[in-house]
Amino acid sequence: MALSYLSPIVHVTPLTTIRRERSLSVPGVVTVRVNQKVQASDVMGEAEVGRRHVFLDVGRALGIPERQVAASLARKIGDPVEAGDVLAGPAGFARRTVRAPAAGTIVAVSGGRILFETEGQTAGLRAGFAGTVVSTDGIQHATLETPGALIQATWGNHRQDYGLTRFVGRGPGDRMQTDQLDINLRGAVLVAGVCENPAPLHQAVELSVRGLILGSMTSELIPVAMRLPYPILLTEGFGRLPMNGPAYALLQSNAGREATLDGRMGSIYESQRPEVIIPLPASRQVGMPEDVVPLKPAVRVRVVRAPHRGAIGQIRQVLPKAVSMPSGILARSATVDLEGIGAATVPLANLEILQKGRPTGGPLAAPRREERNRWLKTLRWAPRLRKSPRTGPSWWRRPELADCSF
Repeated sequence: MALSYLSPIVHVTPLTTIRRERSLSVPGVVTVRVNQKVQASDVMGEAEVGRRHVFLDVGRALGIPERQVAASLARKIGDPVEAGDVLAGPAGFARRTVRAPAAGTIVAVSGGRILFETEGQTAGLRAGFAGTVVSTDGIQHATLETPGALIQATWGNHRQDYGLTRFVGRGPGDRMQTDQLDINLRGAVLVAGVCENPAPLHQAVELSVRGLILGSMTSELIPVAMRLPYPILLTEGFGRLPMNGPAYALLQSNAGREATLDGRMGSIYESQRPEVIIPLPASRQVGMPEDVVPLKPAVRVRVVRAPHRGAIGQIRQVLPKAVSMPSGILARSATVDLEGIGAATVPLANLEILQKGRPTGGPLAAPRREERNRWLKTLRWAPRLRKSPRTGPSWWRRPELADCSF
């Protein structure tokens, strides 16, 4: 029964391989190469965005018939112009002219009108975190990879930035106050417990902080958070919930390191979560985080709804039959040993998995090793197979297994 139910997964991982795609909003030029190392502030590509097309009625503006418009043009099709440059005229007794509304290009002239294309703005594609380029199409997309710590959150205000992590307050449940913020925190990514009023958020703007990681904040602060220039991430959600212990301890162990905050949230059809990425040095290969984890004993989970919302524990048993809840609903449930509370029966729909990373070697290393080992056992028949005219010399080979490691 547990295998047929997939709970949401939240990654709170001390060391894993993080791979993220960076994309331009429109096709442009990606300048980085595969295997190139980049820093968080590096620009990997550029594209021109925000172009507009405007119709300029020359005949009406100059007071001349349509047949005379072509003769009155001061610029040709395809000519680049600056804002205020004369496009047509002067004409008439009043010496009227038509000027360019912005820098751009004349695209076409027809029916006494000019189709004018304004120049766009150059948008850069920043890496966001230190890593290595593993793939790029050279036009719009580039994929970065780095070993590091990964902490996924519940909510973000759709902004991105990076900076050195600094702690505010005395613990994961401490209320964030204005008197805790001073000049020493300028330009840092702040880690705090709970925020209940907008004053600390506005004071953080004056300190030019690069981001804020909170356990929770009251829902009344959502409009304020959406207007702020720096990213805000909530690990638990809205209310007055302290930050969960694993996330707070992981941030504490990396205090002073550079962290990237990505407050973007995916749509209902996407699994993207707001996240904190902390690049770390690694002397060995580390695996990618798992995307699917079955509910089974010893799996670490977090309760996302009352009465034990925010509590963390381990599954003791997934109950084989549905359990009647106090509300009268029959729900598939599990017995969970919650930290500081004890054993509790929690519906599976109220649980999310706190994923702690994958063993070294990657997601496919173990199965591929086993498959290769099975095939190696057959190689004792290789001389016989090579001599067989029916099977041919390559019947027993498996080239796709050649890159497997033992």
